[in-house]
Amino acid sequence: MSSVFGLLLISGCEPDETREYWGNLYFAAGSYLGQLDLRDGSVSVLANVGDAYIREIDAFGEDQLLLTVLGPVNRKDTFRLMQFKLDTLGLVTLRNGRHGRYLPVPEALIFDDGAHLRVRVYGDGPMEELTIIRHRFGSRVHVLQVSETRFLYSVDPESAIHSFDVDTRESRALPGLSKECQLDGALWIEVRDAVLCKREDESQIYGFFGLDGTARGALAIPDAGPYRAMAYLADQDALVLTEAWNTLVSDSVRYAIWIYDLASDRMMRLVEDQYLGPSVVYRSH
Repeated sequence: MSSVFGLLLISGCEPDETREYWGNLYFAAGSYLGQLDLRDGSVSVLANVGDAYIREIDAFGEDQLLLTVLGPVNRKDTFRLMQFKLDTLGLVTLRNGRHGRYLPVPEALIFDDGAHLRVRVYGDGPMEELTIIRHRFGSRVHVLQVSETRFLYSVDPESAIHSFDVDTRESRALPGLSKECQLDGALWIEVRDAVLCKREDESQIYGFFGLDGTARGALAIPDAGPYRAMAYLADQDALVLTEAWNTLVSDSVRYAIWIYDLASDRMMRLVEDQYLGPSVVYRSH
């Protein structure tokens, strides 16, 4: 435990601006679930999933998290979805699957079984399970929620973006957005009704795009290549990004954490060296 716990605590705060931020980011580091305080960049460990590794993390209601973990089940490495309760720190296995996402209305669990992207709809009536798409076994699937009932998805290596509405059961392709975006590292910015993503070209620009692919501005970062958008702080109109950088001594990759204020287009480095993994969950309290 000491090596990973030590990794989590390597964090220093170097604010470049005077604006103060608040709330917590929940993230994974190996088998540990961590919490980062946006006020000062301090980190604490909330849970340990044993001999498994947390691969993804998503919101599961207001006071719970949905974890995608990979670990041995009957001596075979298996992807599982686990429910983590923030108030009691309780951890419960829900089912086998990966890329877990949760839609609050009408209570739907999105997951991938390795060969199909599925949605299990609970709602007020009997449970119903829908198959959204069948794909090559083990393909990388990306899912991005854009409303209470609607989400975007793509499957590598094709990477064409589609939308699906759980309420209407409507599925449609988004060719305009597919030409501009990739869902890996993308965020939905509700106030702009746009997806924030890196453009599918050599510019490495982080831009805002409508679902039809219409450009709606870009972040004021000349070279966004080393950056990855991690979270949108809706109540603070700010973004959390990580920046990958190489150390001079060991030439190893480290990750700085930045907060980008969308109103002023100014950035503040919160933490010099802290890995957050591929996904995080923001909570304002």
